[in-house]
Amino acid sequence: MRNSITVQNNHMPLVEFQGQRVVTFAMVDNAHQRPADTAKKTFKRNRVRFIEGEDFFIVTASYVDWGATGHLARGIKRPGKKMSNPIRGKVTLLTESGYLLLTKPFNDDLAWQVQRELVKAYFR
Repeated sequence: MRNSITVQNNHMPLVEFQGQRVVTFAMVDNAHQRPADTAKKTFKRNRVRFIEGEDFFIVTASYVDWGATGHLARGIKRPGKKMSNPIRGKVTLLTESGYLLLTKPFNDDLAWQVQRELVKAYFR
């Protein structure tokens, strides 16, 4: 079973929540080669347009299947391991629709390539 994919030469762990693939803001920033917190800031600016439970979930990190790697960017650890993220272990998870809405303003050539790869190889 695969534990990760490579998108534009960036390693991306496969993360699932409630049986569906999800991504974090850090994963989006990494895949799109954007500065840290770009995705988070974009989400906050457009928060009213996203539907919780459809486009995103805010959950305690222990409810997420972090895959065999056991960790994700920004120090969030899998259940049973020490949490190095001091923010109560909460994480925002974007579904496929949330990811596509979030990256809608990203319209450079790299963004188009990454979006296509993620939709075909990650979310499917």
